Amino acid sequence: MSCGFTPDLARMLEQMAVEKERHTVETQQSLVETERNVARAKSKLAKVEDKHHKQQQENGYDWTRTYEKWDAWEDPEELARQEQEARERSERAAKAQMGCNHDHSAEQKLMDMTTQEKLAACDEFRVLGNLFFKHGQYQRAAFHYHKALVYFEYVFTDTDEEEAQADALKLKLLLNFAACRLKTMHLDDAVHHANQALEIDPNNVKALYRRAQAYRLKDEFDLAQKDIERAVELSKAAEATQSVDSLLIQEKKLLQAKVLAYKLRTKQVSAAMFGTGDKSKAPERYHPGLRAPDANVMALNLLKSSSSASTSASDGFPCLDTWQPLTRGLKELQTLVTSLY
Repeated sequence: MSCGFTPDLARMLEQMAVEKERHTVETQQSLVETERNVARAKSKLAKVEDKHHKQQQENGYDWTRTYEKWDAWEDPEELARQEQEARERSERAAKAQMGCNHDHSAEQKLMDMTTQEKLAACDEFRVLGNLFFKHGQYQRAAFHYHKALVYFEYVFTDTDEEEAQADALKLKLLLNFAACRLKTMHLDDAVHHANQALEIDPNNVKALYRRAQAYRLKDEFDLAQKDIERAVELSKAAEATQSVDSLLIQEKKLLQAKVLAYKLRTKQVSAAMFGTGDKSKAPERYHPGLRAPDANVMALNLLKSSSSASTSASDGFPCLDTWQPLTRGLKELQTLVTSLY
């Protein structure tokens, strides 16, 4: 239902008009009150000046004149500012009231069009949007698609033939609008338009394909997987063209690649945060001549070799039971390593 023709909207507009009129009246009253205050202050100051002037002529100079003058004094700049603000508020209220004149002539002109004229206008907007879309001007294309959808709000079909014609045209428009919103990365809008298209045709492959793309870009992989699999099934059942099948297969591979990349990235982040990396990685092999050996490293290697070569029981090597490093003979080994350099 178009705006301005529902009872709720009519009541709302009436209430808005009453509020604006009340605001205008209050602003005008405030302006009149401010002007009265300014005039009253000027008159009071003039009376004080006249009184002191008469007293000076009769009795000479009055020493209380200065105090009384300051008691009656009002800052002329402050008075002028208050008067100017009141006048500006009154002007803004008057302009707002003029702007809310409830002129629905354009809407009435659209309502007076026949159904075929409205559908023809919608198709013209769709064609213009397609031209802008082909030239990469996606925002202009979206503007014309949106305008066509606004016209559809005023389309009231009388026959089944007109309804089928309107649904077919609106389906094309919604699919084009969804593709446009994918280009502008308005993903929620793309999903919304794809949902509207699926309400008209629940088995529309393009609508499922567009929605799967939007879900993939939003990282909602489960929903994207569900839509793309449904689209592939419908495409095979309908024996679609090879180009459509290739697009669906490409989208499915893109989804799989993004899911894999997401899992790998999550694993890397988890390893960096919690230190859950691969601990089974073999240590780096030492190549003589590439770098000078470290004394501590050599001492540790000698300890390992001596412990592995020994065949004594665990009684002689407590480290085998406690998993603690062996310290017996460490000083002698360090002395030996130091003497080699």
